[in-house]
Amino acid sequence: MLIGGSTTLDRFQKLHSEIIEYYQCIEFDMRRIYSSMNTRDYDECMEELRELNWGVILNKLKSLDKSDGDPYFTDDEYDTLDDMRTQRNYWCHQCYLDWVYIQDDWKREERLQRLLRQLENENNRAYKIHRKMQDYFINDFT
Repeated sequence: MLIGGSTTLDRFQKLHSEIIEYYQCIEFDMRRIYSSMNTRDYDECMEELRELNWGVILNKLKSLDKSDGDPYFTDDEYDTLDDMRTQRNYWCHQCYLDWVYIQDDWKREERLQRLLRQLENENNRAYKIHRKMQDYFINDFT
């Protein structure tokens, strides 16, 4: 049973929605940055990447970005993007299940609060990467 009217729940749901937005934008930005870096036709590259998942797109981007010896993204940023892939799977497919079915109200609220703190940290990290990718695309490819 969900906690009705909980400020914690409201904040959790708001941040959860935001992080899904960031993840979707990051994945799309990886596609368009790769397609813009590529010497082939942009639209053809975008179409080629349309059905590929985050991990495959990330590996293609990393390989192309490093191919000229002057990569835009650092190894740490690529590691962060790979870790975010795993985190995205958790926040999309598991996070609610980790607290919604806890029967004890206090334990459920405690677990939700812990998850909210984790979500706040991940949300901040995702936002920073999202902004960097947006800025890079706008400044270098438009």
